[in-house]
Amino acid sequence: MNKWLKGIVLGMCLVSCSNGSSSQDQLPDDVAIVIVNKEEVPLKQFKAELNVYKKKFRVHSNEDISPEELAWLKNRVLEQIVHNTLLRQEIKSNDIEISQEELNEALLKVEAGYPEDSFEKQLEFEGLTRKEWQYTIENNLLIKKLISNLVNSKVSVSDEEMRRYFEANESKFHKREQVRALHIMVETEEEIRQILKELQSKQKKFSELAEEFSLGPEGTRGGDLGYFEAGQMPEEFDNVFKLKVNGVSDIIRTPYGFHLFKVVEKIKERKMSFDESKKSIEQILIQELQDPAFQKWLVQLKEKSEIEIKYDFFEKIN
Repeated sequence: MNKWLKGIVLGMCLVSCSNGSSSQDQLPDDVAIVIVNKEEVPLKQFKAELNVYKKKFRVHSNEDISPEELAWLKNRVLEQIVHNTLLRQEIKSNDIEISQEELNEALLKVEAGYPEDSFEKQLEFEGLTRKEWQYTIENNLLIKKLISNLVNSKVSVSDEEMRRYFEANESKFHKREQVRALHIMVETEEEIRQILKELQSKQKKFSELAEEFSLGPEGTRGGDLGYFEAGQMPEEFDNVFKLKVNGVSDIIRTPYGFHLFKVVEKIKERKMSFDESKKSIEQILIQELQDPAFQKWLVQLKEKSEIEIKYDFFEKIN
């Protein structure tokens, strides 16, 4: 058992076996709870992260956290803090950086995933300021780049390995039925019915009407959506796959407007070749190798580091 694991086991014993009498002692916020390669982690930081864990732990329950649950949470936080501190140190020593453009893109992407004002509520729930949240995102990007440079870049798979995987899992690699369709979208039912009349009278081609009236971005291409598979489009459009080539759909209503489709080509479901599957297989195998490679790298990093945990202080935290 390495010194890091010994420390965690010892800590769990100390915390779970404590009778709680010393938990009333007040510790200064700047006292070091853990020291990682001479970098001190103060009590204030530990307590802040522990409070976040406590809130998440209580999401589905109003009951108080038991001493055993608290011991488990504290050790989870301790392990995460040591983990993150080591990674930050590695980021610094390897001169890992990200651009402001990369950070801004990531911030926008995360925030866009929350409806309306729920993002601000989430920050409030976790007790984070916007500045602290931005720091967390930036740190995650740096860690991702560090792991990519030091671990993932050294993982590779051969063509032979990929081919063996393909032959053992051929049933997983197939292309679903595809259609190539033209699309017209307008705002009102009156407009779409008028367009349908013009189509039925064969006064104009579907592509001409799409270019003239459609509000979709593909309108400038005569409404050409290209090829797509079942499940790639909103479920309101599933019936498009039932159309024959050159068939036009009934009027379809969605929150975005009123739609017509014309199928111009269909490709039946078929098995994929090895060359078509190669990229997907490589991603699958690389991911399978990257996870254990990272864990091994992290263990080695911990083993060569000096990690001192102040258990006499640690057991007093509640």
